[in-house]
Amino acid sequence: MKKTILFFIAIIFSACSVKLIAPTESDVARVISKYPNYSLAQLQQGKSDYEKYCTQCHGLKRPSSKTEEKWNKIVPWMCKKNNEKPNLHHISDETQASILKYVITMSSAK
Repeated sequence: MKKTILFFIAIIFSACSVKLIAPTESDVARVISKYPNYSLAQLQQGKSDYEKYCTQCHGLKRPSSKTEEKWNKIVPWMCKKNNEKPNLHHISDETQASILKYVITMSSAK
């Protein structure tokens, strides 16, 4: 009985988790005017940083759930809030920029 309950809890959590779209070269091409010299590797690193650092406090949000304007406000605020907590991994300015470029790029993905 206990195993059955744990199994259903695991299914519920996996069904509710956000599945992020894998970045592609077309995503990079869409924002290259905004981020000159931006590469697919950098975009993939942004996805990795987003998954690693943003899940320290909450579940992932779909990048398309917010506009660029909102992400520009949310990401710096959340990173600052994160860095005020001693038990979490510090988010550097470089990592913050990586996350921000990722969510902004993917917010307009089809």
